[in-house]
This record gives sequence, structure tokens and C-alpha cells, in this order.
Amino acid sequence: MTTDFPLAGSSAGSAPTPAYPISVRARAWAVHAFTMTGLLWAILAVVALKEGNYRSMWGWLVISLIVDAADGPMARKFRAVQVIPWFSGELMDNIVDYLTWTFIPVLFMIVALPLGPGALPLVAAFAAAASSMFCYCNEREKSADWYFIGFPAAWNVVILILWLLGTGVAVNWTAVVVFTVLSIVPWAWVHSFRVKKLRPITATAAALWVATTAILVYLHPGAPLPVWIIWWIAGLWILGVSALRSIRMRPDFEA
Repeated sequence: MTTDFPLAGSSAGSAPTPAYPISVRARAWAVHAFTMTGLLWAILAVVALKEGNYRSMWGWLVISLIVDAADGPMARKFRAVQVIPWFSGELMDNIVDYLTWTFIPVLFMIVALPLGPGALPLVAAFAAAASSMFCYCNEREKSADWYFIGFPAAWNVVILILWLLGTGVAVNWTAVVVFTVLSIVPWAWVHSFRVKKLRPITATAAALWVATTAILVYLHPGAPLPVWIIWWIAGLWILGVSALRSIRMRPDFEA
């Protein structure tokens, strides 16, 4: 029985690919395996959500966020695209991201955030889930200087913030409407690790935001004020860089 899966060499109908050493291919596959662990964190997050353990759910999603931040640089370093051209790490990353950045947080939003009576939580969930398609299906999602154009489906961030702040129905619905609309508005959102301009500061801010978020989740609802201050400053820096690029309305080719 033959197989069409080209574990080495070229796929049918394509140009031959170089015969990379086993060690090189192993490193490339290791990167893909690392990305694939996002599925494990997603499953564990769903189990925690089902059990009503919200802190654990967000903890698993924070781990998936760290994986998502690290796997791209690793893939570029080990040339995963060139070494295994038939296996789309980008598509796999998008599948994992949709689960962990949008779908699971949206499920959490239905059961844990106040959104009004009846079917209103389902309407909010559908709006968030559907708006994310304008990120994952948009072939013009990134600008020449690596900013996201349109809200990059970061519903995990939005919903987590709403949960940490303990917001009510009006604020929650405002957030859902605003970020749903921003999905189709050409507002620029900085990629914390790929935009070169101010990258050391922005990457540090992103790392601080993730670290303080993990602390806030673990200590919820009793985190100390200094953690909140660092969290706000780091988040506002990222929003500020995005706003300045959006107001300028042209690529920064130094970026």
C-alpha cells in the first residue's frame, strides 16, 4: 500500500526539495510538535472550564500563549518551512490559535461573564467567534511593517481582562461590539515580537503583561496593587504603539 505523505523529499507534482539531514528534519518536526502542544493546553482548558475551575482554564491558556509566542521564532530559526515544505506550520498555528485565542475564551464568556438574559450570551459569543474569521481568513492581515490590520482576534485578552476587572453587562457588551467592529476597521495592532521599531521595549512590555496576567489569574481576586500597575503600564504601552502607527496611517519601513 502506497502513501501520499512525503515524509522526506518532494510531494507529487512539485519540484524536488533538498535532502536535508535527519538531524535538520528532526529539529523542524520538533518545532511543529511544540506548536501542536497547544492542542493539549486547549483540551486541558476545556476540561477546567467544564469543571468550573476558571483559574486553571486561564492558566492553561496562558501556557498556550507562551507557546504561540515562542514557536514562530523557533520555526524561522530551524527553517521549518524550507525543510518540511509540504506541512503547513502556519495553518496548524492558526487552528490552534483559533481554539485558544477565540473559541475557548468565547465558551468561557457564555458561562462566566454577565451578558444579559436569554439568548444574549449566545449572540455575543457568535459575534466574537464570527468576527475572528476576518483575522484568520484575511490574506491582507499583516502590513509591510508587520502590524496586524484589524483586530487580531485576541478575544482571550479581551475576555480575560473583563473577567479580571469583574465588569458588568453594559461594559461587557460594549467590549463585544467595539472589538467585533474593530475586526473590519483598518486599525493597526502591533506584533510584539516582529515589529522592529521599539521591539526591545514592546517585547519586554508583552512579556511583562503575560507574566503579570499569570499572577493576577493565580491570585484572583486578591492580587497586590504593584502587579496591577505593571499590568496596566505594559498593556497601555502596546496599545499606545498600535495607536501611533494607526494615526500615522503609513508603514514604518524602519520597522
